[in-house]
Amino acid sequence: MTRVVAAKERSNFDPKTYLSTIDRGRKIFAFPKKQTIFAQGDSSDAVFYVQKGKVRLTVVSKTGKEATIGILNEGDFFGEGCLAG
Repeated sequence: MTRVVAAKERSNFDPKTYLSTIDRGRKIFAFPKKQTIFAQGDSSDAVFYVQKGKVRLTVVSKTGKEATIGILNEGDFFGEGCLAG
């Protein structure tokens, strides 16, 4: 029961409002298609928000094969693993 209430409380979060009101630590970048934003093994020091377009999440195996593990759309966040330490 508590879990449902917590989910409803989080649904009031508006990322556009939040991003427009923070004044430090925010940077806006425009990435061209097919450009790498973040690569496996890079240090994780930022959370990203997709304002426009799509982001393809991929992994590369030890043998060099690339696999798509997800597609992010406008309004999605990624890189939140850096918040866990």
